[in-house]
Amino acid sequence: MIGLGVKKGNKKKKQHRHGSVTTIKSLPKDLLVEIFAKVATTSISDLCKVKQCCKEFLHAAEEDYVYRQASMENFALVPLTWFTKEKESVFLGRCKKSGNSEITYREGMVEYFTHSNVKLGLKNLRKAALEGHHHEAKYAYCMILMNGEDRKEGLELFCSLKASTCVRRCRGRVKSFVRNMWVNNKPVLSNCRLSLCASSTCDGKRLKKISRTWSSSEDENAESIEISCECCSVDYELALFGSMFGV
Repeated sequence: MIGLGVKKGNKKKKQHRHGSVTTIKSLPKDLLVEIFAKVATTSISDLCKVKQCCKEFLHAAEEDYVYRQASMENFALVPLTWFTKEKESVFLGRCKKSGNSEITYREGMVEYFTHSNVKLGLKNLRKAALEGHHHEAKYAYCMILMNGEDRKEGLELFCSLKASTCVRRCRGRVKSFVRNMWVNNKPVLSNCRLSLCASSTCDGKRLKKISRTWSSSEDENAESIEISCECCSVDYELALFGSMFGV
């Protein structure tokens, strides 16, 4: 009887050892790609560590989709051609080839505001904003559109950003980018001084003037001010955007 009990116990242990125990390596490749793409959006260092674990992880992490989602936060904000480290250049080149929206956004900003290549710059910003769903690109793109290219489309994009409550964060990140960029195309922002509001009594016009003198440390105040007039709200944001370029 004792012997039977031992055998029975071994059988249970055997079933537990060889039963349906799931490990990350046993997941389908498509799911691994999704997981590693999430890793790439937060830490390139962790993505590199993932690749060193095993060949299954390496193959999944090398998919274009992962490079398309990779975060550029830890890379300098200068144009890609300025990168000199070989590994860095190879990685960024792969991200660009895979259609990384952050790189598309950066190139669009440089083409539009530094090289004065308005058509190509706007094309890249549109691609990053609409196809890549990149919020900073959407902010810059809608500001440019509302400045004269297509105010209706620009207003729709701006309203979608406001609904996502990310206008302040986008404004701050775009400002950080502009500070690291040589601006050579201020005339295209000349309409930032114009007003969409026809009212002569609306507070939005007064706030628009105030916004031109605010420093970066006072951006928090800009988000807390409520403007009931939709046109004045747009005027106000355009003024803040123009002030990034000294307009």
